[in-house]
Amino acid sequence: MSLNIDLFYLINNGCANPAFDVIMPHISDCGGFVTLLVICVLAILVLRHYKRQRYLEIAKMCLYALVLSGVIAACLKLAYHSPRPFTVLENVRQLTIPTEPNSFPSGHTSSTFSVVSVLVWTLRENKAVVCLLVLFAFLLAFSRIYVGVHYPFDVLVGAIVGVSSGAVVLKLKS
Repeated sequence: MSLNIDLFYLINNGCANPAFDVIMPHISDCGGFVTLLVICVLAILVLRHYKRQRYLEIAKMCLYALVLSGVIAACLKLAYHSPRPFTVLENVRQLTIPTEPNSFPSGHTSSTFSVVSVLVWTLRENKAVVCLLVLFAFLLAFSRIYVGVHYPFDVLVGAIVGVSSGAVVLKLKS
């Protein structure tokens, strides 16, 4: 077996426990493009209303990074028709239903890492917030494997796409 499949089974089957079975699908759902899009747009609307300029700019950068990562992830999914693990492997614990058939890269991971990378950089003076954001991003990435919809390599590339998208937006903004 390949390292990608071995790591998949280690996380999907080897880490299985009742608490994770309840928690991980919810964490996984938090990183979807649409969920984060709604959060970014709502943040922009609220911050514009309350005239919080610094945070409004951060919310806009999060939105731009999210859209960029979404476009890149969608293009990669179209270019590489990689099936989901549960469609080709045996004994996969599938705990959520994916919205589309292609596994590579993880769109949830790229979306989450794009927004988190902008937030971590712009809010870096608040170490507690940074730690929570990084923890959330890694839990989200882990959850995508745990719930059976992505291989570790899908998640790794999704994280790279997300961080790169955030870095591009931050560089263009400076």
